[in-house]
Amino acid sequence: MAHARRRTPEIRPKLEIKQGIWDYLNDEPIPDDDSETKFAIIMLEAGDGEHLRELWTRARAEVLGAWLKDHPGTRPAVWWRFDAPRQLLGTHDGAFYDGKLPQPRKQLSGAGCDASLISAYMPSYESGLPTSWAGFEEGDPPVFEAECECLRRNNLLVAHELRVLTAADYEQTEALSADCEVLSTSEKWVRERIPTARKAMGF
Repeated sequence: MAHARRRTPEIRPKLEIKQGIWDYLNDEPIPDDDSETKFAIIMLEAGDGEHLRELWTRARAEVLGAWLKDHPGTRPAVWWRFDAPRQLLGTHDGAFYDGKLPQPRKQLSGAGCDASLISAYMPSYESGLPTSWAGFEEGDPPVFEAECECLRRNNLLVAHELRVLTAADYEQTEALSADCEVLSTSEKWVRERIPTARKAMGF
């Protein structure tokens, strides 16, 4: 569902978090000329993101307290990074990220597959949606369940969300755009590998 975003208070003395970083935690855009905040974010995300995890642990309750009222059925990006259900160990057997990545949303239809299933691309997601796709077709784009349906399927909705969300919200879908394509079926090896990957996906 689409929701208008509400600006947060300018000062957060309780948590001692600068406004620019607070905006980042709440998925607010960072102005292009705010180089101080942009650098701070780079430092937070450096390495394994442990500094960002510590910050999120401190801010989680307050961020989500306001977020769930304004954007029911969704979660901010940092929640998806640290709190979303993880993929099972063995999904990416032998990879350093095995068991550490969030579960993607359920794909309902559409051509192609996640590029990581047929190549060395590391799996990457935004709000549970793959960011790198192989074999995108304009007439048959990859379609995924709604974010709120993914949360409901994993029993992650809170009481307020269960009250305000409707059947129509859960039935919505989200399609990837052509911008996500990193591997094209114009390459023979891509065409040859996609069917096996799709079979493993249940298609």
